[in-house]
Amino acid sequence: MNEENVAIRLKGFIDYLGISSSQFADQCGIPRPTLSQLLNGRNKKISDVLVGQIHTAYPELNVVWLLFGEGDMLNRPSRDDSDVAKDPDDGFPSDDGKMALNEGVGSLSGGGANNIRAASSGSLGPPLEQSLVERDALIEELRKEIDRLKRNPRKVAQITVYYDDSTFETFYPGNGGVKGR
Repeated sequence: MNEENVAIRLKGFIDYLGISSSQFADQCGIPRPTLSQLLNGRNKKISDVLVGQIHTAYPELNVVWLLFGEGDMLNRPSRDDSDVAKDPDDGFPSDDGKMALNEGVGSLSGGGANNIRAASSGSLGPPLEQSLVERDALIEELRKEIDRLKRNPRKVAQITVYYDDSTFETFYPGNGGVKGR
């Protein structure tokens, strides 16, 4: 698991939601500085507790996608939701005339207008079409950023340790060299 890619995918999900990272942190019960450090790369590790908090707040987010980039961003709607009416045509929940999510919403496979259907009208309408275009552009940007990170992984060049007696040591991984004062 590449933690930088997790941060990129998490940013993409937050952008998809259309909320600020502070709002996301509050809704997940995550301290704002913790989320900020993760998103900005200062904290490279994402704990199972943090993933659990995100999953509890947003069960529709596919955790496998978040951690490994596999599958769709959103989980497929559950067919066991007894409190939501089913559309007899496809077995997915219908929101009584509101927009219904199809299984591919948020997937990195693209698909645009094919991923969302109007439950009653059959027409997407200009605002929804515009949001689909924006979402597809965001997904494409995320793909490019992930590809760039895969091509140019960062490596540690040196580590300097400062001691309380005013001395230091600098470690250079790769050549095993140590310099100190």
